[in-house]
Amino acid sequence: MTEVLWNKFTAEAATLGQCESFWEATGISFDTRKIIKGDLFVALSGKRDGHDFVKAAFDNGAAAAIVSKIPKGLNDCDKLLVVDDVMKALVRMAKSARIQSDAVFIGITGTSGKTSTKDMGGLVFKEFGKTYFSEKSYNNILGCSLTLATIPKDTEYVLVEIGTNSLGEIAELSHIVQPDYVIITDVSIGHIEGLKSLDNIVEEKASICSGQTKKGLAIIPSGIEKFSQLKAKVRNFGSNVISFGDDKGSDVRISNLEVLGNVITSTVIDQNQMSWNVKLKTAGKHYVKNAVALLTLVASLNLDLSKAILALQSWSPLAGRGQVLEVKLKVSNGINTIYLIDESYNANPSSVKSSLETLACIFTNKKDKGEHYRRIAVLGDMLELGFSEIQEHVNISKFARLDKIDKIYCVGSRMKKLFDVLPHSKQGYWTETADEMQHVLVNKLKNGDIIMIKGSFSIGMNTIVNKLKNI
Repeated sequence: MTEVLWNKFTAEAATLGQCESFWEATGISFDTRKIIKGDLFVALSGKRDGHDFVKAAFDNGAAAAIVSKIPKGLNDCDKLLVVDDVMKALVRMAKSARIQSDAVFIGITGTSGKTSTKDMGGLVFKEFGKTYFSEKSYNNILGCSLTLATIPKDTEYVLVEIGTNSLGEIAELSHIVQPDYVIITDVSIGHIEGLKSLDNIVEEKASICSGQTKKGLAIIPSGIEKFSQLKAKVRNFGSNVISFGDDKGSDVRISNLEVLGNVITSTVIDQNQMSWNVKLKTAGKHYVKNAVALLTLVASLNLDLSKAILALQSWSPLAGRGQVLEVKLKVSNGINTIYLIDESYNANPSSVKSSLETLACIFTNKKDKGEHYRRIAVLGDMLELGFSEIQEHVNISKFARLDKIDKIYCVGSRMKKLFDVLPHSKQGYWTETADEMQHVLVNKLKNGDIIMIKGSFSIGMNTIVNKLKNI
C-alpha cells in the first residue's frame, strides 16, 4: 500500500489553511497531466492559473487540492485546502516535512554537475539505507519544496539539488533544506546574466552552507579559478572543508585517470593516503570528479567505501547529460554506424569544455582498417552569460584539445561568433536554429563518425539527437 504523506489535519497545521472535508494524499503534483491517483494537487499561479485546472485534477484522481480561492464550479465540500498563498503554503509544508524527518540531508550545488551527482548519490546511498531524491532536475524553490514535502517517513538519506539564477536564491533554499552535508561540484561562469560576476557566483554557491544548523561538512572542488575565495567563504559559515580534484594540493586527489572506449578508470588518494580505484561507464572525465565528491562524503560518514564504489559502476549518464549511443543510420547504399554523445540538456562554458574533452578522449582505441574516426562537435548557443556571452563563445576556439576534433558545427547567433573564428579546416556548418541543423547534419555524416551535441536547453539541441535516433 502506498504511504500516506499528508492528510487534512497535517496539511492544515503546516500551511495554516482550512479544509472542510477529510482527505489523505500519497503524493503532490502541480501538473494535471501527470497526476497519480491520490496526489494532492497544488494550484500554482503562473503563466496559467492552476485554479483553472482543479476540476481536471480531481477528474484525474487528485485526493485534494491546495487553493487560494474556490474555483468556479466547486465548493467547500470538494476537499479544497484554502490558504493565503499556494506557493508559500507548499514551502511551509516543505519546512514542516524537513523538521519532522530524521534523515541525513545532503545539499548539492554547482555551476554544472548537480543533477549527475544527485543521481549518482541516489545509487550510492541506497546501499546504506532508504534514500530519497527527485528523479528530475528540481533545483528551484518549487522543486526543492516538492522534494522535501514528499519525503517518505522512514527515509534515511535525502539528496537535494539546489540551483540558482539570481543572487540570494541558494541561501533561501539552503535555509529550507537545512543540509547536514554539502557538495559543491563546480564554480565557474554560468547564469552570469543574473549573478553579474564570478565573485558573485562564488558567494552564491558558498551560501549553500548558510542553512546548515550545526557545524557541517562541505566538500568543495579544487582546481577552480576562485578556490581560495570559495574555501574562505564556506569556512565563514562555520563549515568544515574537504577539497577534491586532480590538483596536487587537493585533500582527496584524483590520479591515473584513463579512458578506455566508453569506460573511465582512476585512482583516488584520500586524506590518509589510502587509495581507491574508481571505474565509471562514461568517457567524461568530469564525472569522475562528481563520483569522488560523493565517495569523499561516504568516507566522512564512515560508510563502506567498497559498496559505494561498486554501486557507481552501475551508473551511466542520462539522456541529454552525456549518454553515449550507437546509432544505425539508413543511407542510400546501406547502413552507417555513428556514435552519438548526447549532451543536449544544457550548456555553460565549463560544461562545454568538459564535453569537448569527452569527445576528444572517447574511443581513442577504435580502429577500422587504419582509418581515422572523425570527431564532430555540434554546439548550440550558451545562454544567460550576460555581457560576457560573445567572449565566452569565442573562447571555445582556444580550447587546447580542439586539435583532436575534426569538425565543429554551430547553431545560433552566439555560436556564429565561434564559427567565424574557427580555422577553415574545422568549420563544419552554421545554422540559425537546431531544426535547420537536423537536416544539414544528416547529410554530412559518415560511417564511424563520433558526434557530440551540446547547447542550452531552450536552443532545442535535443531535436537533433531525436532526429538522428529516429532515422
